[in-house]
Amino acid sequence: MSEHRREGHFDDSKYDFTQTMPAIEGDSLADARRARRSRRMRTATKATLAVLSAIVLVGASVYGATLATAPSDVQAQSGVHVETVARSELQSYCPERMQLADTAAYGDSQFQVSEGNISSQAVIAASGDVQLAAASSLDGITTTPLSAGTGAGALLVNSQAVDSASLLGDAFLTQATDGTGLFGTSASWATEGDLRGVAAAQCVATATKQRVITPSTGSGWTEQLVLANPGSIATTVTLTAWGTSRAGSLSLATAATVTVPARGETTVSLGAAANGENALVVDIDSQAIPIAAVVRSVSADGLTPRGSDYAVATADASTQLLIPDVASLGDSQATLFSESDTTATLTWLTKDGVSDATTVSLTGQQVKVADLGTVPDGAYALRVTAGEALNAQVVGTKSGDGQSDFAISDAVETSHVTGLAIPSDTRATLVLSNTSSSDQVASLSCYDASGAPLATHQVTVPANGATTVDVSTLAGGAGESSGDGATTDGTSGDGTAQTATPTVGAIIVSDSADASQASTLPSTLGVAATLTQPDVDAASLQGMSVIAGTSLEAPSYDIESTRDQRLVS
Repeated sequence: MSEHRREGHFDDSKYDFTQTMPAIEGDSLADARRARRSRRMRTATKATLAVLSAIVLVGASVYGATLATAPSDVQAQSGVHVETVARSELQSYCPERMQLADTAAYGDSQFQVSEGNISSQAVIAASGDVQLAAASSLDGITTTPLSAGTGAGALLVNSQAVDSASLLGDAFLTQATDGTGLFGTSASWATEGDLRGVAAAQCVATATKQRVITPSTGSGWTEQLVLANPGSIATTVTLTAWGTSRAGSLSLATAATVTVPARGETTVSLGAAANGENALVVDIDSQAIPIAAVVRSVSADGLTPRGSDYAVATADASTQLLIPDVASLGDSQATLFSESDTTATLTWLTKDGVSDATTVSLTGQQVKVADLGTVPDGAYALRVTAGEALNAQVVGTKSGDGQSDFAISDAVETSHVTGLAIPSDTRATLVLSNTSSSDQVASLSCYDASGAPLATHQVTVPANGATTVDVSTLAGGAGESSGDGATTDGTSGDGTAQTATPTVGAIIVSDSADASQASTLPSTLGVAATLTQPDVDAASLQGMSVIAGTSLEAPSYDIESTRDQRLVS
């Protein structure tokens, strides 16, 4: 679906390799940081080495060239050097639990808003070649090392409530390899009050440039953009927004530039900035250092709760996009945005292959909301194709007696290796989608809540189709599955019967691509899950949310440096 990250030149808008990460804990991490400092990667960008004369001297010695070069000999004496680099430190931001924008008490108590009995849980995991990892509060005051589960190949895991603060995960890698990375999920739920239902999001990496798509900023909707800065210096963030009301960027009613303090958060009301839009696309540009961004989206109709969920950064604009999970979204709408006029074709990916959804005409730089109706039975994912690059999101709603809930499913980049974490006290239905023209065999490596390995399962995902797996069926033992059901046996890895089935807390999904060819073959497997919560279900309430998997492919890039003698007098 998307261009593989090992191909082409590095785009440093998403990463800042020179940013210092907050201290985690103890002398061991401080020693590791000092040991790595000498070999920390240079900022990845295409550089001209001869900007300064001292750099030219180094370049000349490296490439065996002389500085006394006639203009006609410049091209012959110029050199290009390409080197592959990879990150050695990772960060992941898990947002605080869902909140109402205003909880002040006004008027009679029966008409006051309330967050009710809301609970939360975040889990963050590190896999592969990780030397040290920890979870901390954004301000760095509270820090807990990730603990390793028992058994070979166990994950490093931390799980805790996020009732009063967001969670920041840090990891130091011994080497960047496929299957090594940091992934997590933050979830909250309530059976009482104005946040009844389930809201969740995968933990997100920091970036200097990102784009989020939000639902309506009209009546009854609250859209809070939370900008989190884990760095040691403040940064200035510029916001650019597009809406459904007209083509072109919007003139925001509030400041388009905001400051995010060091190791802190800033909240921006998108409803105040661009009121009355049926959907909004927002570009977030941090001028100094990478930040994390999530949107808390809450809907209500007077005193009737209409649900809440998080929106996170969407995949880069592309002519081919995958919405990895629409299986439980009910009545759905697609939000589409392209910077150029184009026509988008939307197709369902089902257990039996492709099924037409709709075709939508887009006006450049104007957000379009298209009604998809009720998601058909057996349709699990949505593919979007267009002649021009675009972004896409699906919002689905399920209504009950006096309450409803909605879930946001954003476009994602497919990956050869993907990690997905499942918070305790939630249930998950895994959705696997395949955008290729041949069947894919997905390998599911399952771990319990402590990170200990449980079992590995093989699931066949049909060509141009998708399948679902009830995660509760994956803990019992290794086996094969065709999806849409349980695995073939209920034994442990050594063949003995199990008396108590543990709970799956994390899954690493690998596709069937040959490891020697994975760096050149595009990935075609999408991974996501629908989360529900037993207490919400028992209260006969609507409650659902979609989380997407996090790519665990090695983030390596080709860095090209060029020596140009023309810059030397």
